[in-house]
Amino acid sequence: MAPISNDNLRDAGLRFELTDEGAFLRLCWNPGIVMELRDVQASVTAVEAVSPSCRRPLLVHIDLVDGISAPARNLLLEETCSSRTAVLGTDEVARVMTAFNYRAATPSQYFTDEAEAIEWLTSEGEDGFGAGGG
Repeated sequence: MAPISNDNLRDAGLRFELTDEGAFLRLCWNPGIVMELRDVQASVTAVEAVSPSCRRPLLVHIDLVDGISAPARNLLLEETCSSRTAVLGTDEVARVMTAFNYRAATPSQYFTDEAEAIEWLTSEGEDGFGAGGG
């Protein structure tokens, strides 16, 4: 559960932390930011660097993020760097902020409970994408 060590990414002024949890990756956005296109591009680069040969499940913490710019939101909808994405927030503000998520190119769901999010990420249903939640 150690942060991904990549000096080039760390020195780029990133506004998130990426950790490898074994069965999935965990992406924690810094509180108080508005996620911009450059932030999302950097997170995609980091995720792809950790798993260059295959896409892995991704747990995204967005607690206390102030917002997401339209270009960043559009990239998130198109991006396929993970096999599926669980977005974890604690309130309705986070849910509203990520309501676009249902249109994402990869299976994605919003959760308020971390255990449920991890269960969905790491279990496979008949369709191979998991069995719901959130």
